[in-house]
Formats: sequence, C-alpha cells, structure tokens
Amino acid sequence: MAVPSQDPEPHPNATPCADCGHVWFAGERQHVYVGVQDRTAAHGEEQEVVCVLCRQARQRPPSAERWSW
Repeated sequence: MAVPSQDPEPHPNATPCADCGHVWFAGERQHVYVGVQDRTAAHGEEQEVVCVLCRQARQRPPSAERWSW
C-alpha cells in the first residue's frame, strides 16, 4: 500500500514543462501533472509537469501508426 507524501505538490503552473521547458505566465497555456509510466516512486506513481501542448503530443501515436493502411 502506497503512503501518500506529506509534502503538498506545488501547483503545476509553478513548474516548467518537463518536455519543452515552457515557463508559465498569466494568460499562457496551462501546465498539468501526468504520470510517468516507465518508473514508479516509493510513494506510488511518479508524476511530471508538462504543458498542454506537450501533453497532446505525448498522447498522439507516432506518425507511422497514424498513417498505416
């Protein structure tokens, strides 16, 4: 059973995007937490902060899979 961390996680907008390095400013694209599937932490699933554009890019299949007939 995973024990939740005692330290609250910072708001995702306070952390740069892990993929592109985007730094959030008011009125710009939001940052969100996403699970890291390749590794797990002692306290459950490890999470990264990414901007919404990088999150969409992570969810898209590679181009070879999109266009295979």
